Amino acid sequence: MATKHSHGPNFGRHVDNCPRCIELAGGAAPVDAYSRRTEAPKTTAHTCGGPVFGKKTPGCPRCDELIAGAEPVRWAGQEMRRGLTRGYGSERANTGGYPTRREIHDHFAPGSPHHRGACGPVCTFGDW
Repeated sequence: MATKHSHGPNFGRHVDNCPRCIELAGGAAPVDAYSRRTEAPKTTAHTCGGPVFGKKTPGCPRCDELIAGAEPVRWAGQEMRRGLTRGYGSERANTGGYPTRREIHDHFAPGSPHHRGACGPVCTFGDW
């Protein structure tokens, strides 16, 4: 963890007796406040910018892995949508823990708890 500034905000100006300002003036790297990645990526990075319309670029390390048969990255949202749109949403395990198509239909159907107002003044269905 970097040393903290001993002063309040000053819009990027250095303060002479601040330990962090002295570190920065000496060449220390600034803290990246917006970086949320805490672990290394699980796949090799594309150097080609990624496949455009599925077309892979020979010479790109990740494209070469995909051409050789590596598994493409799957995101949780993609898995949920794929399971619900292809009819595989009969079990929670197939939807990544999201409501199944049947549960959604049962909650919002005419005469359902949603239409009777049983889910409260603000519907929180699926927020678990």
